[in-house]
Amino acid sequence: MLPLLALSTEIFFWFLTVGALVLTVVFWQKIAKHNWKTITARFSTIFLIQALALTSMGITINRSGEFYSSWSDLFGAQGQYQKIALSPSDLAQISVKEILSAKKTSGGSLIFRKVIKGAASGIANVVYVVASPKIAASLESSAHSIGNTYQVIELFPGTPGVPQTWIGTLDGITTMEELENSGKIPPTIAVIPAINVQPGHDTECLDFAFGAHVETWVTKDMKSFMQTFMGIDNRLWSSFGYSTGGWCAAEVAVLHQEQYSQGVSLAGYFKPLLSVGLSKREKSYLTAKYDLISHLTKGPRNTKIMIIASVKDRFANSSAQKFMQSANPLIPIKYIPIPKGGHNIKVWKPFIATGFLWISGANNLATPIIQPAPSAKSSK
Repeated sequence: MLPLLALSTEIFFWFLTVGALVLTVVFWQKIAKHNWKTITARFSTIFLIQALALTSMGITINRSGEFYSSWSDLFGAQGQYQKIALSPSDLAQISVKEILSAKKTSGGSLIFRKVIKGAASGIANVVYVVASPKIAASLESSAHSIGNTYQVIELFPGTPGVPQTWIGTLDGITTMEELENSGKIPPTIAVIPAINVQPGHDTECLDFAFGAHVETWVTKDMKSFMQTFMGIDNRLWSSFGYSTGGWCAAEVAVLHQEQYSQGVSLAGYFKPLLSVGLSKREKSYLTAKYDLISHLTKGPRNTKIMIIASVKDRFANSSAQKFMQSANPLIPIKYIPIPKGGHNIKVWKPFIATGFLWISGANNLATPIIQPAPSAKSSK
């Protein structure tokens, strides 16, 4: 097997690409004659080299950004999850066996991967749970308990994207561990659900009138799952996401104030973009349902938002500015402008600590030492 994110897979496809190119150069004279067979051979060879080059480049880019974790994710073969997912009735509290077999990071966290079926949404997909070092130590002790001095943060990936991006390329868990071990944030339980649950469709964490109920999956189903599996109580959560996940974080923080007290949007947007192919009726329904300003105007307003966006990221920053113009009088908003860079992980990574510290109420935000753009204005 060739795992999509494996270095060996990347090397293998680049080897095939270079090999095909070299063989074509060496044997070109044999297919240089002007007859239909050689002409067909030349076209086929050129097409094969281009296809291999594009595939190799795609695998390299995917390994860099971790947009898809497996071939099944890439080609949309997610129906398998319905067959293997744990139903709500089969889900049980974390066992000693699961604690012992969990993946342990070099920083001391425990990472659990579960495939579950949401009780309310009916969606079957992957969810990762991360117990930070202090909680991991408590789980591994004779008590096997998460204790009661913890915070819960739900982390949202982008689109395309997978939960593992927070664990890998984005260094989210490593950053969380460093902050906890240095005493800057409390023990943390992170839940990272898959949000791209419909092959070929950007669901944007929405409940579609005629489709998947992804909002329900990431809110009600995640809370039910975490209460059963990790044994958490009813304390309020925080949300944190990048790009499309930034929209998800803002969405749940505004629409579900009974579950979340705050949200961090990193290069996110503030109204659904709505995929091509939706009917006018569906678009009209979703536009009204997910109008965050309308929800805040009507209340409640027991939430707060941190917005981090590059001033050169026209997509995210323009949406943020429009949202802040209307939302600033309604709820507390902390705006962190990034003066350089566009819409990519390298720009976002230095600000992961900023989001975690703000969530934890730290007085000193760990913003990288970058002078803000003169034209950028900060809000409260």
